Amino acid sequence: MELIVISYSQDINSEHELLISLFNAGLENFHLRKPDYSVEDYKKYIEIIPEKYHKNIVVHKYIDLFNEYNLKGVHFSSENKYRINEFNNLQIQKSISCHNFHEILNLRGFSYAFLSPVFDSISKEGYHSNFSSDELTAFFQKKSIPAKVIALGGISSENINKALSLGFDGVAVMGALWNNFKNDNNIAKTTSYFIELKRKCQQFARTY
Repeated sequence: MELIVISYSQDINSEHELLISLFNAGLENFHLRKPDYSVEDYKKYIEIIPEKYHKNIVVHKYIDLFNEYNLKGVHFSSENKYRINEFNNLQIQKSISCHNFHEILNLRGFSYAFLSPVFDSISKEGYHSNFSSDELTAFFQKKSIPAKVIALGGISSENINKALSLGFDGVAVMGALWNNFKNDNNIAKTTSYFIELKRKCQQFARTY
């Protein structure tokens, strides 16, 4: 089961120190999403991260950076979907943001899709779940879903098993991890929380 960490949208004290700790603890898929960053800001952020972990980074917004820094892949959202065809023949990890089942069923050539919001968002006030458990269960019973589907929105240690049991191929975590770190800057505590999430994903995969 895939466990993805998405960066906090704003900067946080000791953010890179925590991120390196998460990579050391087994983080393999990190989505770098900073909406207000310039391309130079993105470059500076990536260059602080040891080069050996660049292969674990998926970049949002300035997607050409994947080649410059040998990154894991690129993510498409409403902001850059017009460039999808440019990447059709590239053998890299490609992901995309979706907000309904129809969008997912019409995908071609993507490694996985984020479906959100699955639960009420932790990081975005007023961003409520858009799907019932029955709707999700019925959707995942289809035999022709063209990409892996990752649960996004409100994912935490308390509901990660529920998300996976509904049929998702993995989860993406953001607010549950970064909000607490923003308040206490406790790298060891937040890394332990990540390890707990990773353990639950691994246990679920072994069980099912």
